[in-house]
Amino acid sequence: MNTDFLTCRAFVMLLLILGQFGIGQVAFGSGADEEQARALQTERASEPEEGTVVADVAEERVPILPAMKAAQSNEFTTYQLQAGDQVVVTVEGYPEYSKERVPIPIQPDGYLSYPLIGVIKATGMTISELEARMQAAFAERLQSARVFVTLMQPKRTILVLGAVEPRGRGNPHVFETGQVYLMHALAAAGINYELANLTAITIWRDGKLHQKVDFIALVEAGGPDIPLRDYDTIIVPSAFEQRPIRVIGAVMAPGVYPISTRQIPAIQALKVAGGSRADFTDLSKAEIITNEGRISVDLTSDNVDAMLAPGDTLYIPLAEAKISVIGAVDKPGEYVITEPVLLAKAVAMAGGLNEDRANPKKCILTRANGTTEELNFDEMHSTVYLHPNDQLRVRERMRIDWRVLTFAASLTSLLVNVLGLRN
Repeated sequence: MNTDFLTCRAFVMLLLILGQFGIGQVAFGSGADEEQARALQTERASEPEEGTVVADVAEERVPILPAMKAAQSNEFTTYQLQAGDQVVVTVEGYPEYSKERVPIPIQPDGYLSYPLIGVIKATGMTISELEARMQAAFAERLQSARVFVTLMQPKRTILVLGAVEPRGRGNPHVFETGQVYLMHALAAAGINYELANLTAITIWRDGKLHQKVDFIALVEAGGPDIPLRDYDTIIVPSAFEQRPIRVIGAVMAPGVYPISTRQIPAIQALKVAGGSRADFTDLSKAEIITNEGRISVDLTSDNVDAMLAPGDTLYIPLAEAKISVIGAVDKPGEYVITEPVLLAKAVAMAGGLNEDRANPKKCILTRANGTTEELNFDEMHSTVYLHPNDQLRVRERMRIDWRVLTFAASLTSLLVNVLGLRN
């Protein structure tokens, strides 16, 4: 191992150590931090090397790689939207289509729904690209409409496994920032330098290998930091042979995941796959599938100690989730769902609105917690979701019974004639 390699490795370890104490957050943090760093660089232009920004924190001086600095400064203009992000939409000149105070979530399938324009693909787009797409959609229906989209500050959950300190092993790290980078995640988890192989870090996304990273070479070359997404898993390899486990069923990111230990707790394996799908899982009936058979596991128990070995599979079953659609629909009743369903889909499951009886402007949605809200089906069919145990009631419109009216008219006429004869 040459001297340059050792020097670079020592530099990487220094960065990670400083990051664990919060210093790395300044080095690779927000735009405000970079402005402070630029000011310090101006004051000490003769000290650092050209192209390097220096920040003073607690008497320490932390270099910022130029490529990393540039990536951070463009965070909110280049950030690509992900499922789970929330945006606020304003349509200038049309307040009825503006929702300044109502965040619109990007659904797990990558789409968001908005009145008048319906469903739009959002994931993978920047804010400006989403604005342009929504602008074009509104332009087909509204004249001179200007659309403004604002990203609500998201929270990113990253899991770091392998050769990390016990405090960071298997515990998801939540970052309140628009974009999380590999440096942040490694610093938050803490690296076990006796075991860590920083030249063979892997990033897993949606249950699949996304990227292999030689972090030593990355820092040595001054390359850009690696951006991460929500529920990414980072594996820092150790001396143990890596063999995968599988997590399937009702989890956020089912797939194959390598482990760098001889065993992994079932609860931790569930976290690796992004956790269970809220309202749609029965954690009390989980199973570990091994070469020798199936083992039932109650993951809701406080004392669960089930372990998975390399090659094992953790299965999380779906719970039976139902919604109820009643009133002026063709097939009122209960319906099984496996994910939140749009108002339009819920009505379609019940055979659609009854054309003769339904009043689509007067729908009552009762949530599982007992709260109710009145909905206009025509305006909200593509923006409102029903969740397990919700009930939708479609009210009937007022109907005229012509037989009753005819009888009443005849009776009135008869009475008038009788009274006329008496007079």
